[in-house]
Amino acid sequence: MGCFGMMAAAALLILGYYAYKIFFTHVPTCFDNIQNQDEQGIDCGGICARFCPFQTKKIVPLWSQAFPIQNGVYSLVSYIQNQNINAGIQKINYEFRVYDSNNILAGDPVTGTTFIAPNQSTAIFESPVSTGNRVPKNVFFSFTSDPVWEKTDMKYSVPQLTITNTKLTGADTLPKLSADVVNNTLFDYKNIEVVAILHGADGNAVNASDTHIASLPQQSRYTVYFTWPQKFTEPITNIEIIPRLDPFTQAK
Repeated sequence: MGCFGMMAAAALLILGYYAYKIFFTHVPTCFDNIQNQDEQGIDCGGICARFCPFQTKKIVPLWSQAFPIQNGVYSLVSYIQNQNINAGIQKINYEFRVYDSNNILAGDPVTGTTFIAPNQSTAIFESPVSTGNRVPKNVFFSFTSDPVWEKTDMKYSVPQLTITNTKLTGADTLPKLSADVVNNTLFDYKNIEVVAILHGADGNAVNASDTHIASLPQQSRYTVYFTWPQKFTEPITNIEIIPRLDPFTQAK
């Protein structure tokens, strides 16, 4: 066998070795683009953190609305529901579009990124948003990226936080709302967004605001405050306070 033939044979042996390593000694993972292990799809279901699309329910949008702060400036809220008991989304993009009574876009579309925690109704909040000289009539909210549903640790579930001592003052002058967010668990939480939604006599939302808690250690409480620069236009009959706790970042 000539020199060229020997080199060709050696190359074939090397290729054969690596082909054997890839196809016969491959260690299955949830990131190898192959349906193996006990997966129910490619790299999803079974022992994998990611759910297959057919295993989850879609997010249910309940309402979206603009709330006045001052002339030409508003807060935007979209109230959504995740019916998946132990499935959440680490990161998903969204967009608000606001239109006036003539169906003309009021200001630029507002975009952002958020997480979706499991098994809860929650509120996505954006503020302040300028609409120029246009008064919002309709608010449309949509997700602009595909959801990737993943398993979540239930010890970081929002229902384990409770709200007490809710108090609203100055509703007809300069409204101020306070409430205690209570952590009665054995876990420390961090980076909690808290959204307040105030409802009128007909059950519709009248206004909203948000604040943040940097950390909430186990067996502790933190008083949050919300203020508005203008009086409310109707009596407040119900107050909903929603702690938004990202289950994917709590353990990091």
